[in-house]
Amino acid sequence: MNSSDPFIKPEPADWYTGDIHVHRSCDGSKPVPSSDLPAMMKVNHLAVISVLGDMGNNNSADRIEDLHKVDGADSPLSDPEQIIHYAAEWHWDATQWQFPHQALGGHLVLLGLREAHKIWDPSAYKVLEWAGRQHAVRGFAHMQYLNNKIQDTLDCCIPIDYPVEAALKNIEFVAEEQSRGSENGILAYYKLLNCGFRLSLAGGTDYPCNRVPLGSVLTYVEVPGKKITYQKWIDGIAEGRTVVSRNAHNEFLNLKVNKTEGPGKIIRMKKGGKVDIGINWSVSKEISGQIEVVSNGQVIARQKGVSRPGAPLVLHATQTFSKSGWICARRMDSLGRIHFLHSSPVYVIVDDQPIRVSTEDAEYFVVWIDNILKQIEPGGPWNKYFPGDLETVKAHYRKARDIYKTIVAESRAINK
Repeated sequence: MNSSDPFIKPEPADWYTGDIHVHRSCDGSKPVPSSDLPAMMKVNHLAVISVLGDMGNNNSADRIEDLHKVDGADSPLSDPEQIIHYAAEWHWDATQWQFPHQALGGHLVLLGLREAHKIWDPSAYKVLEWAGRQHAVRGFAHMQYLNNKIQDTLDCCIPIDYPVEAALKNIEFVAEEQSRGSENGILAYYKLLNCGFRLSLAGGTDYPCNRVPLGSVLTYVEVPGKKITYQKWIDGIAEGRTVVSRNAHNEFLNLKVNKTEGPGKIIRMKKGGKVDIGINWSVSKEISGQIEVVSNGQVIARQKGVSRPGAPLVLHATQTFSKSGWICARRMDSLGRIHFLHSSPVYVIVDDQPIRVSTEDAEYFVVWIDNILKQIEPGGPWNKYFPGDLETVKAHYRKARDIYKTIVAESRAINK
């Protein structure tokens, strides 16, 4: 920000904050004028926002208007310090029968589209493939809606298809939007990482639906070089160079493995060995809490304390890898129950072997997909979501299930 701004950023100079999930209205509320967005970004000192038009069943006038603004260019309201870019959300909510169509898959956030329009399809994967042809950066929103069990009920936003499209490489990230509460999205993310998928973690507010200012949940993205662009920022999300804050622009975790490798990076080793891990928890105002190193889904080191501006709390640890795995950093509350900051992983690859941490997690996703296949059979409660070619849909789910079955077998062999 400019020199008159007293705010001290907690992140290094080559990291930039943004909100991937912004609307101008929610459920028919009065839309915020586009001209207000630059001032709203200043509340949490955001460098980027993605304003999402609606490709699904929300027909608010502003969301349709914003959909028509998706052209691959920054908004004219942007300036060198604040990028406003129009992108898209796709959903046909599974429980909103007042609309002529519903879909099972979940809400998709599609960043970097060159054009967008209303698309109805019962299968989320076809929309993901359409977005992929535009080289968009794609992900599931609302991971916090998961409940850490095989899903047998639906609401508006549960990302039912997230493990399917992760396996089939149709998404680059998963996202959370709530500033407090559920850890279920992170637990699901760990399961995906344990199966060897390299997915980024992202965050946004879903403003104004969560009734918090822009950037109350935000994504830090590392953008090397002296100039940020929207494309560089979303490329960083796709490549896993992210840290998500549920506490706005007030704190940051700087994770380094072997002193130089941060989120999204890959460390390759022959025959395994030890890595050094460092975390600096920096803040713009004094905060107490607990920083932790998570490796392969387990906390391997923690440090309680207070971080102050100019005096970050620091944690050093080591971890020995005999097999491929991953490392993340997170900041928890003082009781260690809720995360406020979470990084994407650093990956450690031993002898070029895939990451196969947990047979149980891969089996979980086999059961998850088996449950979908059961529910969508004729007579099943979810069959109504697929009025067309059910066999093609089932083949897509089976393809993903077969990938998890292969991961189960590989995990058993590696971990025997």
